[in-house]
Amino acid sequence: METHLSTLPQPSTRGSVPSPMWYLAYTKPRQEAVAATQLARQGYDVYLALYRRLRRGADGMVEHHGPMFPRYVFFRPAHSGQSIAPVRSTIGVAGIVRFGVTPATMGGDLIDALRAFEAERAHAHPAQLLALKAGQRVTICTGPLRGLEGLVCATATQRVTVLLDLMGRQPRVQFPLHHLEPVGV
Repeated sequence: METHLSTLPQPSTRGSVPSPMWYLAYTKPRQEAVAATQLARQGYDVYLALYRRLRRGADGMVEHHGPMFPRYVFFRPAHSGQSIAPVRSTIGVAGIVRFGVTPATMGGDLIDALRAFEAERAHAHPAQLLALKAGQRVTICTGPLRGLEGLVCATATQRVTVLLDLMGRQPRVQFPLHHLEPVGV
């Protein structure tokens, strides 16, 4: 079974090969994990793609894992005779994504690519997860320089060097990561 929720029961394959095509369930708000759990209990193969990122917290940057595609869960029948009709009434599911009356499907190669991206991101160094990159404009959001804009020169795990324009000079100033935010956010 394909899921990140390790406590879920394993579906029985009843000697059949699972469908090569994956379907997409549209979930109720913030119910992706609930829908994935319920689908797995019904015997479907389930994949809830998770995305690791850093978020600004009161104590600095905090690691956060959330759905890569909010309100969506991938699923497929575990065996050839399994219908997708019960998915519509599954707890946490709002419906099946369709194009007209035909359910949207995708091949296993897309799911494999998503898994590879997720695994790469899960093992990345925190500096690689930063939204701030060299050359990006930022706003200082706290402290005595609050409201000033600058240009990111370099990033490290917890500090960012920013080029400011102050009184005709351009000093490079280091800030904790959680004191900055990208311009336009």
